[in-house]
Parts: sequence; C-alpha cells; structure tokens
Amino acid sequence: MNKKNFIITIDGPASSGKTTVARIISQKLNFLLLESGNLYRAVTYLWLEFQNKFLENLDNLKKFFEQEIKIELLPSGTNIYWKDKLLKDELRSKEVEEKVSEISAIKEIRNFLTEFMRSFINRNNLVAEGRDMGNVVFPEADLKIFLTAREEIRAKRRYKQIIGKEKRKNLYKEVLENIKVRDRLDSEREIAPLIIPEGAYVIDTSYLTPEEVVEKILQKIRQR
Repeated sequence: MNKKNFIITIDGPASSGKTTVARIISQKLNFLLLESGNLYRAVTYLWLEFQNKFLENLDNLKKFFEQEIKIELLPSGTNIYWKDKLLKDELRSKEVEEKVSEISAIKEIRNFLTEFMRSFINRNNLVAEGRDMGNVVFPEADLKIFLTAREEIRAKRRYKQIIGKEKRKNLYKEVLENIKVRDRLDSEREIAPLIIPEGAYVIDTSYLTPEEVVEKILQKIRQR
C-alpha cells in the first residue's frame, strides 16, 4: 500500500467512544475523518430500502455507489448523500442497528467497502474510525488506536443517545443485549473480525472522558 499522508486508525467495539474521539482528534489536527460505520450503515439502510435488490451482485453495488451516492469527508465527519439528501437519522434507526452487523459480515460487501475506503488514502491526512481500520483497511497506518470499555458502560452510553427518541420499557436491557450480540457477531465473523491491531495503543475508556482519551492519543502523536 503506497501512502504519503499521516494516517491514524481508531478501532473498537460499539459505543467505546470511537466516533466522538475520532471527531475531536480530526478537528484538532485538521485531518479528514473517515467513519467506516457510516458506510456500512448506508449500505444496510439501502439494503432495507430496496429489499436486497441492489446487492444481488457486486457490480450493482459498485454502480450504485458511483451513480447514486456522494461521499464527503470533512474533519467533522463522513457525510453520505443519496439523491442529494444527507443521510443522518436514517443511519441510526433501530432497523439499521439490528441489521448492520449481519450486512457487514457479507464478504462481497466488506471487500468492496475496504477497497473503496482505501481510495481515500492519498487525499489528505486521515483519521479512520471503525472496527478493522488498523488490521485490514490501513495496516500500515502511522498510529493505531484501539478503544474498549465495559459492556454495561457502553450500553449506558448508547441508551443515553436514544432515550430521547425512544421511550419504552426495558430499553436499556434491549440496548445491552444488542451490544452483546453485536460484539459476538463482530468478533466471530469470518471476514475481518474485530481484533486489536498489531502494534495498537489500547485505551480503556470506561472511566475516562473523551477529552482525557484525546489527550492520551495526542501524547502518542507528539512522540511520533
């Protein structure tokens, strides 16, 4: 893999703080932010919209991304547009949450998106956030970070994100169970399982603020 720019990868399980930390780091350093989760969520959302019709073969998926989807990388995040509409809340729906791990495990989809994400490598300095950024997509990254946290704490974080949108009994239990199921699916999938990348700096975010995590990462960058 040929590269000219500085690449930071931030991996970890759901709700470990990847997105928040990656966004702060990107804005502080003025790096572009590649949120791989948004790409997988977009494919999942479209899978639900079209009932798998556009995923019947890889050529259809490639054509769809080339003709229908616009990807915008900014220090503030990865924006995905479909028919000039920014997909935002659509990517965080309950239906997408429940399906994204299954869709992400499909070999053809994963291989396509891996190559698609690598196409951004020479555009600018990059922070790449996801679950296999450091070990599969950008194995030669200049700095690899792996964030983790206790299941219960990650579930509480996710619960706080959605409690304003969904108020129903046993919501926290549902969120915790979803976290556990997603961890299992992500860790046990045959293609690009969730693992700590070789040489990664591991940070347990359970009892740290995002700012404290960011400072630890910035210290590592200064050492480079």
